[in-house]
Amino acid sequence: MAYEVSIFLENKIGHFERITNVLKETKINIRSMAINDTVNGWGILNLLVDDPDKAYEALSEKGISVALRKVIALEMKDEAGGLDDLLLQVAQADVNFNNALGRTIQETQTAILVLNVDDYEESIAKLNAKGIKILEDQKVYGNQ
Repeated sequence: MAYEVSIFLENKIGHFERITNVLKETKINIRSMAINDTVNGWGILNLLVDDPDKAYEALSEKGISVALRKVIALEMKDEAGGLDDLLLQVAQADVNFNNALGRTIQETQTAILVLNVDDYEESIAKLNAKGIKILEDQKVYGNQ
């Protein structure tokens, strides 16, 4: 199962750089990211990295509020309509998601859609029942 690194982040100059500096020092490669503004100057930074466990440990050691979240990663064609085709399949599987992010893989000319869902196990079962392939962790993290 794949994980996304989620960080509670204050919207102030230098706070995001503090995160990237910790990751740089521990040689963690960011594959994809999304920042969501919440309220009162705070937000959530969601990262897809090449080693989420190591990122979690390094950030935690620096006193940064961080969590690992299970995510579902699906492969799609890296071409016009690829996302639409995949989202149709996800809808037909009756899977709802709260957040999503994507990343491309140049070597294979494919893309990945990463979904954050409320009920992980149920969503996996629904996708599997429709024959939608869940990607292996190493492919998601770009370690293959």
